[in-house]
Amino acid sequence: MYESSAPVLRDARPSFTSFTPRESAIVVGTAIVDITPPVGIRAHNWGAARIGHATGVHRPLTASALALRDTASGTWRYIVTADLGWWQSIGVYAGVFDPIVAALGATDETLLLHLIHTHAGPSLAEGDLGLPGSELVEPYRERLVEQIVEACRTARATAAPQVVTWEYGHCDLAVNRDFPCGDREVLAFNPSRAADDTVAVGRISDSSGAVTGVLVNYACHPTTLAHENSLLSPDFIGATRELVERVTGAPCFFFQGASGDLSPREQYTPGTDLADRHGRSLGHAVLSTLETMSAPSTRLEFAGIVESGAPLGIWHAEPAEPNPDLVFLSGSVELECRPVVSAAELAERWAGIDPLAAQERIARSERLADGYRAGLTAEHPVWVWQLGDAVFVAQPGEAFSKLQLELRERFADRMIMVLNLTNGPGFMYLPPAETYDADSSYQVWQTLLARGGLERVIAFASDLIEALPAPRPVLA
Repeated sequence: MYESSAPVLRDARPSFTSFTPRESAIVVGTAIVDITPPVGIRAHNWGAARIGHATGVHRPLTASALALRDTASGTWRYIVTADLGWWQSIGVYAGVFDPIVAALGATDETLLLHLIHTHAGPSLAEGDLGLPGSELVEPYRERLVEQIVEACRTARATAAPQVVTWEYGHCDLAVNRDFPCGDREVLAFNPSRAADDTVAVGRISDSSGAVTGVLVNYACHPTTLAHENSLLSPDFIGATRELVERVTGAPCFFFQGASGDLSPREQYTPGTDLADRHGRSLGHAVLSTLETMSAPSTRLEFAGIVESGAPLGIWHAEPAEPNPDLVFLSGSVELECRPVVSAAELAERWAGIDPLAAQERIARSERLADGYRAGLTAEHPVWVWQLGDAVFVAQPGEAFSKLQLELRERFADRMIMVLNLTNGPGFMYLPPAETYDADSSYQVWQTLLARGGLERVIAFASDLIEALPAPRPVLA
């Protein structure tokens, strides 16, 4: 009969004997509000779409708020993630962001307003008056401000000490979406290029160890539903949250990563079944990652060796203090812009394509420059918030996945959460320098930024992260 024995340490000690998961000790509250607009609202998100208003709802749209207490200064800070697409202009953005800040007594530095980038949401633009559903846009924006303020206040009122345990997982939903086709690249699955499959997960637990929230950061364009769809929807993100919330019993918060070059393998399809399948695939990846996590506020200690048929190394869970460090940094980096292209030149460039699509491209170029570009440069804002062992890096553009890949490689000793489409201005693509060689991809000819913009943002964010307190060692 096998007889077990107490673990013993013999011969030379291992080079490390403890493993401490990345954790954060924070005072935080959460709240979710339904921000689904009325059916019939203007919702023209695709140049190829022939229906410009919402005819129904696939899944409700929500805004989810985190209220964080900066215990050193007593300041409240907010992270809001909303099921919306993108800001069509700086004026529309300011018309939502500024009154939220004013109502909360916040500042531009204490609110991160993040969009999940669904392509099946309502229009927020002011320039659609006279078109079907445009009369509903302004009342919806006003109500949206009220709802987000309500969510932030509710989250603040429910804030309590919590522990966030962090872990990376993997999901192969996202693929590279730059497919060579003749003399250009089109937005479609390119099986010859690898894609970042990282999903970053944070589990929020209360003092009893119960899960009170799940944070998900994943990079993948929500473009399953496209020009043939006229239903309001968070795309695949809705099914992801539904699955995670059903299993954990806790709210799920989704943050869109650096997805400028990433999308689902299959997309642009009629119907909603594929979007739900995509969402469940990501949801299962999140749940798998949660299952690998240790209990909150614990570390693993190497207890020794049990001699069996093989030498068995034994690790025991021991209490550990999560990291309480909170640091909030921000700034802007000067990026070079391309020379101005006139509306007439743009019209000539797109003369051979569908007139509606050409009109959309011309209007977009004009809107992007407003409030952002100053001559041949632009000031691009970046926020770096340290929450214990995790660092949130947020910026308003559609950065390619190189942003998160490089930051996570440079700072492997930290948990890096990368958020596209956060605050403003700067609502444009940030492609890597090498993609400018051919100038044949949509993201390159759409952006106002010259070559090297993404690399400057990476360097600037890296400098901010370097200024943070040294990270705690995972191994000791």
